[in-house]
Amino acid sequence: MKTRMVKCSDVGINNCTHIELGYDLDEVEKKMLTHIETEHKDLLGDMSEQEEHALKHRVSTFLGRSCGCGHLEMP
Repeated sequence: MKTRMVKCSDVGINNCTHIELGYDLDEVEKKMLTHIETEHKDLLGDMSEQEEHALKHRVSTFLGRSCGCGHLEMP
């Protein structure tokens, strides 16, 4: 099994040392997005819808879910 890891600093949140680790891709992504939504509400509040989508897309990219080309549909 491949270990999945994503850090806040990987997705552009440089003032946080939070890391999510695990083997299940969906679980790690969900936990990271939950962390961002709860611990970084102020950051999300200052972002446009497109900037928030880009942040969430970076989480997927660092986990290896996508190639980073930006062709994932917006939620």
